[in-house]
Formats: sequence, structure tokens, C-alpha cells
Amino acid sequence: MTRRMTIHLSIGAPVAIAGVLLLAAALTAAGRNSSPVAKPLAGDAASGPGRANILFICVDTLRADHVGLYGYARATTPHVDAFFGTARVFETAYATAPITTPSVVSALTGLYPHRHGVRLLMQRIAPEVGTVVDDLRRAGYQTAAVVSNAVLADEACGLGERFDFYDDDVEEREPFREEMFERRAARTTDAAIRWLVEDRRVDRPHFLWVHYIDPHGPYRPPADKPVDFSHEAPVPIDADRVPDYSREPGLADGQEYVDRYDEEIAYTDREVGRLLETYGALGLAQSAAVIFFSDHGESMLEHEHWFRHQMNVYEEMVRIPLAIRFHRLARGRVSVPVSNADLAPTVLDLAALPVPAGLDGRSLLGDIEPRDIFCEGRADGGGLWRGLVRGRHKATARHGMSNVIRAARSFDLTADPGELHPISLEPDDPAWVMLAELIAADPDPGGVPESYQEGELPGPGVARPSSPEMVQRLRSLGYVGSD
Repeated sequence: MTRRMTIHLSIGAPVAIAGVLLLAAALTAAGRNSSPVAKPLAGDAASGPGRANILFICVDTLRADHVGLYGYARATTPHVDAFFGTARVFETAYATAPITTPSVVSALTGLYPHRHGVRLLMQRIAPEVGTVVDDLRRAGYQTAAVVSNAVLADEACGLGERFDFYDDDVEEREPFREEMFERRAARTTDAAIRWLVEDRRVDRPHFLWVHYIDPHGPYRPPADKPVDFSHEAPVPIDADRVPDYSREPGLADGQEYVDRYDEEIAYTDREVGRLLETYGALGLAQSAAVIFFSDHGESMLEHEHWFRHQMNVYEEMVRIPLAIRFHRLARGRVSVPVSNADLAPTVLDLAALPVPAGLDGRSLLGDIEPRDIFCEGRADGGGLWRGLVRGRHKATARHGMSNVIRAARSFDLTADPGELHPISLEPDDPAWVMLAELIAADPDPGGVPESYQEGELPGPGVARPSSPEMVQRLRSLGYVGSD
């Protein structure tokens, strides 16, 4: 595995597409149009016909109903809306958990958290748990990731060793949590573009995962954000209900938090648009499969938890955007509920690889058959909330470390989309029975593993050295400063 990128940009300004292509031409002329970042695994096969390049874009903490594709009135996502306007859009997609690490591992394994075993932040994936990345590498794919959330650093989650290349260079400190580091969307896009231009091999299909963190709290859009949102009437709130890591001193207008969240989405959308534009300029977008999704949502002013995630399985926390654009995939909107655990078998399908039996996920490329979708979130005071989505109905159950259901309820998401009027479930209700069976089969009481390999939050990253020739080429194109 190769770790981290070559150099840092001196500014966060967008990299010109023409410059990208000039750099690619320079690398070609120098005989370095592509340079392998790791030797193929033993038993690798040459890539075969029908194996698509795959661009896997995840935006942390992005709830579906703040995206234009899902009818949001504000212009938060014009670039995503335009690119995926000819895509297959999943109207009711759910994260397996409203927390980054378990959700991301579900997307890469096709398993629910109680089966892949990653239930908490700072929990490393077990070596015996297979991921779609392992299968892709064995099939000859070049695999790369550019992540921006400290909990996805290799030291924290153990995913880096699965990839040929893993850039977890997070070195921008959060304002209210000294131990947390992240990376702004502009730098994330810059890093992904550099991999595409400098390290991508043209003789192998690739899987590139780019994970943006910016809509995550605290909501502090950069000065060059593309839009300023405003509101007429303030919504007074008790600032103590805002989590410490997102609470802005003296700010007690809830709608101002929403404005800032939306501005961070718009900023991230601009950078996703720059990545997609570059991908197209390199001649990749038309034939590649491009998947856009989120790891979880975020509460705004709903229910008991404001401006946070992880707690409960309310729609605002677990419903996510999900769209796939691929030239061999019919466009349209799919109303049948799906899970982000469906992404792993979908990726294998795109790579013309067999989908292992026993996965919780199903490929999203063919007909989507209705089925129950499960999710889980932490409960106040310990234990979990479990969710079961069946069509436009959701059943939820809360339990503690004993795995005994303490409360169960259901919601009609058509008549009550805000989940304001719960209906009590009786123990003989089929949804109660299914949730009880799921909980009873969970190997981790209360969703807390008895033993696990705890990860470590990384400090600021240190970029790997770059050749003097490459530094000079990047400098001549304006990518880096002279210091």
C-alpha cells in the first residue's frame, strides 16, 4: 500500500482542467503516463472486458432532503444535480448506521454492522472481514482512496491496507476538538486529481473512492463558498442542545446553523463538480460508473437531537442520497427502499465479478425487488435503536445491553414523513418479531463488541516525497508555490 500524496497545494483555488491535461501530456512525454503504486497481489488477473472504471464519491453527513435531486428548494447541489440528472436515482436509500465507520464498512463489505463487526468509531476492521476492494485488487483493478475524515485514517479504521493507494492526509484541526483533524473539500479534490493524473495506470481499470467531510459539524463554510443562504425569521434555540463540537459561541438562531450547513453542502458540491469535470476531461466519465452517496444524514431542528447524527434511526439521520450514472444502466428514479450495503455487490457487478452468497446487500444494476432494510443507531443511555424499513413504513425498537426490547413503535412515512406520531407495536406484530430475531442473533450485546482492536486518531499527515522533476512540473502549472 502506498500512503498519502506527493505535495500540498499552496492555495485551495481550483486546478484548471487545461492544466491537468497539460500535466498528463507532460507525464506521457516523460514515459510516466502512469506509475504503479503497488505490485499486483499474487494471483492477480489481467483486467477483462466489461470491467468498468468506478468512481465512488461519498459526502459525509449529507442528508437526502438537502440535495436538489431530492427536491430541495435551495441550490445546494447544482453540479451533482446536473451530472446525475441522467442517472439512476434511489429515492429512499438508507445508511446501515448514522455514523461514519460502520456505515462505510457496510458500503465496502455488503454487510450490516452486526455481521461485519464494526459498530463504533475508532474500531479497526478485522483482517478476516473481506471487502469489495480485496476482490477488485485480485481481479487486476488499481484501487485508490482519498479520505478526509480522521476516523477513516488507516490508523483509526484499518481500511488503508486494503487499497493499493490510501491518502488519509488529514491535517486541518477542527476548531472545537483539538484531537480531530480533517481536510477541506478543495484539498480533497486536488489530491484525487493528482492521483488520476500522476498515479493512475491506463492499462488497468480503477476503483477510486473519494470521501468528503465538509457538511459535518462544525458548519463553517470557507470564505470562497459559492453561495450565501439567508432566512427571514430566526428560530430561537437553546444552544445547549447543540453538541459541543458544533456549537458556535453566542449563536442561538437554529436557522443560521441550517444556512451554514447548506453553504458547506454547496461548497462541497462545487468541489465534487470540479472532480467530475476533470474526470470527464481525462476521457473517463462517459464509460465509467460514477456512484454518489452519503454515509449518513444529520439532524437539523427535528426531534430531540439537533445538529448531530449517530443517535437514533430517524429519517434525517439514516436516509441518504444515492445515485449511479453508468452508460449501460437505465436512468430513472427507484422508489423501492435500498441500503448502502447494496453498494458492494453493485461494484462487483460493475466489475463483472461474482457476488458472494450471503451478503446482506443486493446489486442495484438490475430490477430492484422490495425487501426489508435494516439500520441501527445509538440510544441515549446506552444500547441501540434498530430500524426496519418496509416500503413506506418503518418499525423501530430500542434495547440495552441485555438485547431485550424496551420500546417498539412504527411510523407511516407517507402520512407522517416527520415521524412525529409513533404507533406502538405489539410483541406479536411481524415487524416486532423480525426486529427481536435480529437483536437476539447479534453477537455484540447492545451493539458494543466484547473485544475489538481499537484504532488511533491520527495527527497531521506527512506527505511522501515527490521527485524534483514532478515538483517542477506542478510548479510550472501553478499547482504549488515556490516555498
